[in-house]
This record gives sequence, C-alpha cells and structure tokens, in this order.
Amino acid sequence: MTRINGRLVRSSCLSVLVVAALVLGACKPAPDAQNAAATGTEVLWDKYGVPHIFAPDHPSLFRAYGYAQMEAHSELLIRLYAQARGRGAEFYGEQYLDSDRWVRTNGLPATAKQWAAGQSPEFALLIAAFAKGLNAWAEEHKAEISAEANGVLPITVEDVYAHGLRVIHYDWVVSPRRLETRLARWEQDVHGSNEWAIAPARSATGKALLMSNSHLQWGDIHTYFEVQLTAPGVTSYGAVWVGFPVLRQCFTEYVGWTQTTNNPSQSDLYKLVLKDGGYLLDGQVRQFDTHTETIKVRQSDGTTKDEMLTVRRSEHGPVVAERGGAPIAMRVAALDRPRMFEQFWRMGLAKNFTEWDAAMRMHQLPLFHTAYADRDGHIAYVYNATLWKHPTGDYRFWQGVVPGDKSELIGTEIVPYDEIPKVIDPPQGWVQNSNDMPWTSTYPMTLDPARFAAGFAAPQGITQRAQRGIRILSTMPEKITFEDVKQGKLSTRVETADQFVDEIVATAKARGTARARRAADVLAKWDRQAEVDSDGMLLFYKFMTAAGPAFGDIGGFKVPTDDARPLETPRGFKDPIKAMAALDRVAGEVEKEYGSLAVKWGDVMRFRRGNIDLPGNGAPSQLGAIRTIGVSPFKDGKVEAVQGDTFYAVIEYSVPQRGEVLLNYGNWSKKGSKHIDDQLPLASRKEMRPMWRTKAEIEANLESRKVF
Repeated sequence: MTRINGRLVRSSCLSVLVVAALVLGACKPAPDAQNAAATGTEVLWDKYGVPHIFAPDHPSLFRAYGYAQMEAHSELLIRLYAQARGRGAEFYGEQYLDSDRWVRTNGLPATAKQWAAGQSPEFALLIAAFAKGLNAWAEEHKAEISAEANGVLPITVEDVYAHGLRVIHYDWVVSPRRLETRLARWEQDVHGSNEWAIAPARSATGKALLMSNSHLQWGDIHTYFEVQLTAPGVTSYGAVWVGFPVLRQCFTEYVGWTQTTNNPSQSDLYKLVLKDGGYLLDGQVRQFDTHTETIKVRQSDGTTKDEMLTVRRSEHGPVVAERGGAPIAMRVAALDRPRMFEQFWRMGLAKNFTEWDAAMRMHQLPLFHTAYADRDGHIAYVYNATLWKHPTGDYRFWQGVVPGDKSELIGTEIVPYDEIPKVIDPPQGWVQNSNDMPWTSTYPMTLDPARFAAGFAAPQGITQRAQRGIRILSTMPEKITFEDVKQGKLSTRVETADQFVDEIVATAKARGTARARRAADVLAKWDRQAEVDSDGMLLFYKFMTAAGPAFGDIGGFKVPTDDARPLETPRGFKDPIKAMAALDRVAGEVEKEYGSLAVKWGDVMRFRRGNIDLPGNGAPSQLGAIRTIGVSPFKDGKVEAVQGDTFYAVIEYSVPQRGEVLLNYGNWSKKGSKHIDDQLPLASRKEMRPMWRTKAEIEANLESRKVF
C-alpha cells in the first residue's frame, strides 16, 4: 500500500505490471525521442561539454552514453575500471597496491561476475551496449590513449559491475578509511550533500520544486559526469559518477530525485576468537577458507613484480584487519542484490509516484537518503538502506566491533522496504536532508525513531547543514519561488556563526585580552557569510578549527545539540576561559600572517583547476553552510577547494520544466580540454546555468555533434 495525499493505494500487484512496462520501454515517446527514432543516434555536445544523447532505442542510447563518457573521461574511466578489477598496480604502479589488496580481499571480481549473471535479460543487453560504446570509442582513438590505459582494454560488463560495487559497497558503505575510523571508534564524514523537495501547496507557481546538491571530493572515484538521455520512454537529465551506466541524480519530464549519504549499519565487523588454527563459532572450531592471490605491480622500468596476498574468509566474511592479535571479519549487506543499476534505470523510466515507488521496492540500493518530487505534485523522502536484521544491539553497538563467536549475531535477512523510514506528502509541505537522521527530514518531526530498527541511524546526529536547511525552509515565504530555492542553495550563511558569534563577542568584551577584543570587533561586524568579500570568515574558521569537534578542545557546548530543537541548539561554550584563549591564539596567528584580522575570504580560499585560480566562496561542512566547500590545508596563507559542491540543480516541475544546474569543476577530465575548468568562473560568481533540454535550446548552444 502506498499513501498519496492521505489516501492508501494498493501498489503491489500494479508494481509488477509497471516494472514490466518500464523495462521494455512501453510508453509514448517524447517529441525529441520521436525525432531520434527518425534520424538515428546523435550526441550533441553543448558549449559546457555536456552531452545530450538522442537515440531511437535503449541499446543505442546506452552505447552512445558509454561512447560519450570515454570522450570526456577516457583515462580516468579506464584507470577506475582497472582498480575495480583489483589490477590497478599492474597497469599503473605501486600507488594502487593498497586499492588492489582491498578489492581482492573483498572478492569484488568474483561478485561482479555473479552480478553480471544475475541481471534480467532486458537490462543485461543495455549494460552490454554500454560496454560496447566504451570499447568503440577506445578502438577509434587508440592513439589518444596512454600505454597504461591501452593495457587495460577491452572493458567488460564485469568491469562495469565491479566499478559499481567498488564505489557503492566498498567506498560509500565501507572503505579502508571508514574501516579504520570504526576500528578507532571515532567518526569523520567526508561524504556530504543537501536535498530539498517542496510541495505545490508551498510553491508560488503551484508546482513541486526539487533542489539537488551533492558534496564529494573534486576528482578521482567520485568525479561526476553530467548528461541528458533521450529515447522512447526516456527523458532523463542529471549526473552520476564516471563509469556508471545509469543516472543517480535524475530529473525527467515527470519525476525527479536526488540523494545524500546516510550511514546505516550496512556492514558489520566481528572480532574472531582464534583456536587450533581456526576460529570459534558457537563453541565449535571452524576453519578459515584461505587462498593466495598474486598481485602484479608495475615497476618504473615497465616490468612487473609479484606481491602475494593471503585472503582468509570466515562464516562472517573476509578478514579485513587485525586488532590486538585478533582477526576482524566484515559482513556487507546486499551483495546478493545485483540489480542496483537496473533499479536506478527503472526509477528514471517512472512517469508518476506509483511507478517510481515500484522501482524503489526492488530494494537493490544499499544506502542513500532520497528526496523525490514529480509533475503531479507529490514529494517524498526515503531513508534507503538494506540493513541486516539483528536480534539485539543498538546503532552504536553495530557501528563498533561485535563478538564473532556467536552465530546469532550474523545477519542473514534484510529489513524489508516497508519497514524503512519514509515520508510522503508531509503537511509541512517540504522535506530536507543534509546527511542527518531520517527523523529530521521534516520539522516539526514527523517520524518517530522508536518505530524503526535500531540500525538505521544514531539517536542524535543532526548536522549543522541540516540545521541551516531547516532554518532556511522554515523562514521562506508561504509561497516559495524558484529563485527562493536557488538563493537558499547558494547561501553561504554559516549556521555555527549564528549559534556562537554573539557569545564570542560578549565574552571577549567582558574578559578577553586586547587582541581577543579586536578579533571580537571583526566578528561583530562580519556578515556571517562565506562570500568572496566576507572579512570575518577566516578568523571564525580558524577559531572553530581550534575549538575542535563539538567544541571538545575548549570544554564543549554550554547547551548541547537537541535534535528536536534544531533552531535553538547548540549554544555557547562551557569554559569561557578556554574559549578566549583559543580566540586570542588564532587572532595572533592571523595578524602575524596576514597583517590584519579583517581578511577577505576570497583572498584566502581559492577555486583552482586547470589554468584557473579564482576567489572562492562557501564554507566547510562542519560550519553549516548550504554552499559547502571543503578546503585543503593552508599553504602560503591560502587554501583551495578540494571537496564540497560538485553537481547541483534547482528544478521546477512546470510544463515546460524549468531548471538550472552547475558542475563546479567542469564536465571533462581529459587533459587539455577547456571543459576541465570552464564552470569555475560561474561558481566563483555564484551563478548557475540553464538546463538545456530541448533540441532548439541545445542547437543554439552547440559545440559539436556526433552521429551514429
């Protein structure tokens, strides 16, 4: 049953029929798709290097999509596929040896073969067509491909699935960095995003609005590729990581969704008890399944040397670490759900909420908060996850390392889709998420944490960005415009400044040193934004860095965070003496290095890529700006953007659809391309560009054309 506008609609039987129709593409083509059917397949590259693909059928669409990705990202794409095979070091050298060990230990190549064999016949043809497109480009452009990359070719369908596994299950769900974080029992979030969906009742035009905003590292495995896909039944525009055959942030004529990272207990870590050459399970000694693999490592002279890797597997999964002489085994959920790409594809074929919900019920995606909006006026939020069902333990228990000698703690079933948190058409008229818990997707909160399994989310965990998003949405006009959403997306207002600057200023005036009082004067006049010309941002950033997470390095908060009161907490600091000492210290550092306490943020924070070096704007995630930019360490008094806003979009589900987008760092990685950095000037000016969808718009901004 699905709830739409307060009414329950039976969808289970309908879903079967809907899914069958979607996979076969049995729906009326859009006008541009009809044109494509008459003219063959075209790739129209616009002046920002975005491909707009028009194809007469789905296999032709996937083939052209693979071809276009190679045109823009061939070297990066081929290297990522080599790493997904666990053979990066063989072709590219020792710097990829640790990556290969991780891939081989977790058995990604074997799982990829199982995934390839587990597809529906219709979708398997599409992935085969995608791989053909990759290889067709490579065959036509051999002279442009490096010797290392040529050694990797040809690309196989198993490479495509292995890459998806590596990105989603073994980087997002768990990665070597995340594994070490959990073993050390402290948390660090580098994957971030914001998402908003606004219902027609709150929209000035009576049409739903969607804001998509992904935050990731600027490059490598998380590089985004923006594309339009048009074919019979397909009217998709959006972005996904290089090497993926389907869109993850997707806006069609009818529906749209965007995603942010969540952190469910998606993988479990077990401390094994060794005995008699094996490990104990329920009082019995079990033997490890052990084998040795050879990893070839390319040397500087072009030869290779062999590195031997011993892989041990227990009933729980592979042994991925050791602590205190005890092996740590890892069990990752949803590895037996091979149709992740197909689910994304079906979501994009949906024409309404019922069809989209039918695709979501495939339950193949292991994670991601998902916000949805459509042309019919529905909005939704889904805390997507494939969790192991556990008989005991709370979220923090399963985020740690649990005893490995009891089989009752080994998950075998997944929590059903109907039991995961979701909100459909809430009375507030909007949903949001900024990597916080599902409970704060609406405000006041709609979801009760007690109704859901403990593994979904920690009881406390609202982010500063979520607080800022809730504040922006709660204070928007009763009738929200497209420009309101765009302004909110681009806002550099720093939530933590509103939480703490007043107290910093008052405390400095009452008991601070002369230098601390000078710093307080700068902060008092600061606009509390991270704009190019904001002259208090540097000082505040350094103070917050010195204060540490949750003000831990200066004694903690006076009023701690309360997720039920996101607009009032946290506030203040427990230890004013430590706070003033930190302010005095960082003020001294700033004065010494810059000669002033009032330093323009854009003079310090730079947008650099290719040949461009421009003033930057935006603030690191922990400071709570929706315009999120993560920065490098300081060098010569400056930092540069290395993470944060990547692809972002504002969409209004009017007819015709209105949209503006930007991919901060550009849509190509190919050396020498002007599209490596051509969008950074827009980012520096906080501008977005139109989302060109019709043939007329694209032709008016055409750079080149490829016809198949």
